[in-house]
Amino acid sequence: MANANQSFYRRVPVSKPYLVTRNQALRLSPSNFTQFMTESTIYGVVVDMPMAPTVITTLACYINGAANLYFSNGEDYSGAAQRYPGVVQAARMFVSNAARFISDDNKVSTLELPNSRSHFVYLLTTKGIHRVTVNPLSGQQTPEERVLLSMYQRVMSELRTAQMKDKAAGNEPTAMLVPSKQ
Repeated sequence: MANANQSFYRRVPVSKPYLVTRNQALRLSPSNFTQFMTESTIYGVVVDMPMAPTVITTLACYINGAANLYFSNGEDYSGAAQRYPGVVQAARMFVSNAARFISDDNKVSTLELPNSRSHFVYLLTTKGIHRVTVNPLSGQQTPEERVLLSMYQRVMSELRTAQMKDKAAGNEPTAMLVPSKQ
């Protein structure tokens, strides 16, 4: 298969701190969010996005508005929701609207990382974890994938804006949205 995905068909090397943090994000207890949950059972969404053949970025969003980024090299960008209401609004909207992508067909028991260009979107619910696979290449998504992709791209955009504001204010974030190469 000689196409744009060719260089992505292998495992990306990841650091131990990244694996620990990602696992914590995926296994956060719903009891942390009961005051934010109403009729919905969804409390979080974790998106694994290969950004390059050597970098995976994980976006973790929760119903309380928290949105953090974790990078496969061990770096992170977190805490922006405490300073920027736009991040909170985008994360809450993403999590609450992601509930419509939950189905019995996409419930999972394993939480693997993607080994292609595809993004794995893990939907954290009180009744288990579900996964939706999204093709990030323009024009190759279903209408549903396009909606889901645009929702988490909005969160990413808010985080990028927050990061630029942090930098302008002299509050150096711990990592860039696309981390430096090691």
